[in-house]
Amino acid sequence: MDVAGKRAWILTVERPLDRRAVFIANYWPVVALVLGRYEPAAMAGLSAIKLHLEDFSPPEELLAHQCANQSEYALPLEPGFVMRLRPRAVPAGRLNFVDAPGGVKIPILSAADVLSTLDEREINAGVEPVSAWLRHLVIRMPDLESASTERPRAATLQRLADMAGALNNDPLARQLDSSARRISARISPPSRTGVGTRIQVPPVLQRAPRGTGSPWLDEQAMRLARQEAEIRDLVGAQAKTLQAFSWRALQGGAEQVKAYDAYHSTTMEGYRISREISDAIVRGEPLADGPQDRETLQAAMAIQGYSIAFSEVLARAQRKAPVDTDLILDLYEALFRPSVDAGITDSAALRGWRNSSASLRGWRHVPPNPRKIPDLIGGLERFAARKDLSPIERALLVHLEFVTIHPFMDGNGRLARLLMNHVLLSTGLPWVTIRSDERVPFFRAIENAQVDGDAIPFIRFVWHLIQQSATDLQRKQSRRKSARKKPRRRPA
Repeated sequence: MDVAGKRAWILTVERPLDRRAVFIANYWPVVALVLGRYEPAAMAGLSAIKLHLEDFSPPEELLAHQCANQSEYALPLEPGFVMRLRPRAVPAGRLNFVDAPGGVKIPILSAADVLSTLDEREINAGVEPVSAWLRHLVIRMPDLESASTERPRAATLQRLADMAGALNNDPLARQLDSSARRISARISPPSRTGVGTRIQVPPVLQRAPRGTGSPWLDEQAMRLARQEAEIRDLVGAQAKTLQAFSWRALQGGAEQVKAYDAYHSTTMEGYRISREISDAIVRGEPLADGPQDRETLQAAMAIQGYSIAFSEVLARAQRKAPVDTDLILDLYEALFRPSVDAGITDSAALRGWRNSSASLRGWRHVPPNPRKIPDLIGGLERFAARKDLSPIERALLVHLEFVTIHPFMDGNGRLARLLMNHVLLSTGLPWVTIRSDERVPFFRAIENAQVDGDAIPFIRFVWHLIQQSATDLQRKQSRRKSARKKPRRRPA
């Protein structure tokens, strides 16, 4: 499979059925191979910052500096993906190397060199990762002096000094200001550098005291704040028009859709099982006698586990249990206990968060390093516990953030939908089912939020389903009331 303008090949066992999925799975080895042809070359700008932050989600556009020639290339790697190669000096002695998925090392400019080359356009394109990086950045002054001497850009350094100051990283702000003054006697004020006007440092980080959090917690806080604002802009006062239902109505509605929901939520994740067999399992009927192949048994145990977890959600929602680690781990065990008992899943899978890297076949989001998971789950708990969130904000963002963290090796999508419905039921709103035939647009909407910073498609998708579910339950209640009011016909 030729990629990167035939500068690289991907060898496959057979002709790939999903070319995009194959390319994404090999994205970083391809990048490493291409960079090797332009040595010395390294990731630069926002691309380098994201790698400094260990964000390995394949971007649609990468920036690299190269010394092989004086030509600038926009090299298509694969449809929808491009690497921009700019002719710039690449100081080999200050390069950093990161271990990327695929077992390759990617060269990136050092922090000092990124600081001395980052322009305003790149900052505005990625103000969140830039802010998370700057707030915790500690840098050697000799490295900064060397980089700024080779690239004397006082306005660039002053702009970043103003950002670091707004982010409460005062030591870095002083270092950058000192380097800028060493280069030029004319120091640009914030009105010239654009910080506070053209460049808006996220308020959630400006309020965070120095020494708190971590880059990944900062990114989470900014992400949730932005998505919360997007929900308020899109949903707004419409959320108040939704009717809150009695628990009896909610429970009855959920029980009616249980088999339907179990089938769709499970087959959405790739399990193959007929609707008839799935419904029978939810009703508690045993599998047919005789030997079962592994694929059928896996699907059957997945349906059985989902059915148990579904009932657990109803029990927890009735008493309005919080979205916390206890709830997450209990639902996870319910999902996989039948598979463990049947001997098709290792019992070690039930011992907590994943401890190895994960990838999502065909999708660009690369879940965070496992060492970040406890912090991120803690951040999700604190967010979900906020009293000022509307039910819609809490339900949508618990779902979206949980699949973004991806704390388990398997079951994250099903768990996210269960958690979302737990929030909805706890606040008087009915169960929502996402059908398996909606898988591609639904997953694409999630990817847009995770990788491209645009949660609007996801919000629209789920908000429509919430409205639809509320309308359906309201109609069912109206029909029941009408049926009760009809006079009985007396016998002649």
